[in-house]
Amino acid sequence: MNKTYSLLIVFFIIFIIIDNINAQVGINILYPDTSAVLHLESTDRGFLPPRLTTAQRDNIFQPKAGLMIYNTQDSTMQYFNGDCWLHTYQKDCDECFFDVVPSATAGTIDRVLTDSIQLTIDVTQTNGAPQYIAFAIVSMLPNGVTYNIDPNPQFSTGTVTITFYATPFAADGTFPIVIQALCGGEVQNIIYSLTLTPCYEVTVLNTTQEYDLSTQLYAENPTLNSSIPVCVVSYVSSGVTVSSTDVTIPAYDVGNLHPNSVLAIVNEGNIIGKGGDGGIAYDPAQGWDGSGQDGGTAINLTTDATILNNFNIYGGGGGGSAMAFSISYNVGGPLPFTLAFLIGGGGGGGAGGGLGGDLPVVIGIVYYTPGGDATYGQFGVPGQGGQLNTPINFNVGPATITLNPYVIGGDGGDYGYPGTQGVFGLTLDVIVNINIPFVGTISIPVVQGINIPIPVPPPAAGQGGFAVKRNGNSCNIPDNLYNNSNLRGQVGN
Repeated sequence: MNKTYSLLIVFFIIFIIIDNINAQVGINILYPDTSAVLHLESTDRGFLPPRLTTAQRDNIFQPKAGLMIYNTQDSTMQYFNGDCWLHTYQKDCDECFFDVVPSATAGTIDRVLTDSIQLTIDVTQTNGAPQYIAFAIVSMLPNGVTYNIDPNPQFSTGTVTITFYATPFAADGTFPIVIQALCGGEVQNIIYSLTLTPCYEVTVLNTTQEYDLSTQLYAENPTLNSSIPVCVVSYVSSGVTVSSTDVTIPAYDVGNLHPNSVLAIVNEGNIIGKGGDGGIAYDPAQGWDGSGQDGGTAINLTTDATILNNFNIYGGGGGGSAMAFSISYNVGGPLPFTLAFLIGGGGGGGAGGGLGGDLPVVIGIVYYTPGGDATYGQFGVPGQGGQLNTPINFNVGPATITLNPYVIGGDGGDYGYPGTQGVFGLTLDVIVNINIPFVGTISIPVVQGINIPIPVPPPAAGQGGFAVKRNGNSCNIPDNLYNNSNLRGQVGN
């Protein structure tokens, strides 16, 4: 072999070595892309990386940063970044990823059998250090629908319960609700469909007395069975007054609804209980005890109710007690009448049309001032007790007997409040007048300023009427005695 030939062989070997150093591999392509070490081309086949379960992946000894596999359990490509295995869409090892699985995608609240519905969401954090996952309702809920999320946030993996509540005020229909879960930069949305069944609506359009809701409901819906619970929304229109002429009958009575019914009352008018009458006098022969009459009830519940009061609900005022005391005798015969000696004043009527205490016709010695009648309506005021303070003189032979009364009957109570007890004061003066010839008449005081006590305990004033009488049923207005511009009287049992 000559020198020239040997030199050519050496240059050829060097060329091959240099060419191998810059080699590229192309499969199904003649000229691989200059930026690629390995360039694959195909129109009917793909690249298949190693396929491993999570356990197999974790058993790789000292994986190199950049190592890639296909995880057969997660159905995703994963790569090792030197610290942990990441999905191709993850940024770092602590990025939060999670799964949410709702128990249902739709529910119905009928507002009779139940006023709420629950949805559970199973939460599983699949990546990152354990951390909190927060939930929120991001769509507008209908008026009258509320919700509660428990727990919120949920720490890592667990079950979240969302409870939706609906009052009878909420409009019926089907409403899409978006529930959003957030963890770090990860956001997931759940679409839930909530359906609210309709309630019956009954409206008081005109001023009326002693209104019975159940009677009106069944009259408007003759096929409705009173033995079945219903959902009812009752409206009292603006400008309407619902009242009563009898303290024993509520102005507005729920009536004979099934006790498990759901009721909402929306008041835009006046619901006013009857005011109690003032006491007449204390006279057992007449059946009078002198007490003021209790005020009447505005709303009487026979089932649970939610009340939205936009105007006035007033219990009747209690009647004032009489401060009048009588000794009387009923005379029989073909024309019976009553003989009496009576002194004092009647009680005032309670706000809401209570009558002042006044006497029927009696025959005898009567010194009596009746109590005043109360007025009625939104601005009704109670009546005042009768007052008696004029001296009363009797001549008995040579003696003049003077009774000095200071009597004030009890005033009627304002709406929802009791009447008052009155005041009774009576003193006795006796003067004997002696006529002496040539001298004239000489008056000799025999008795002066002797107090005459009340013969019995003072009569009681009437109690204020209920604004809302619950009768053991629940109501959204807390039990209390109210005295504000649109609610007056007791709420309670």
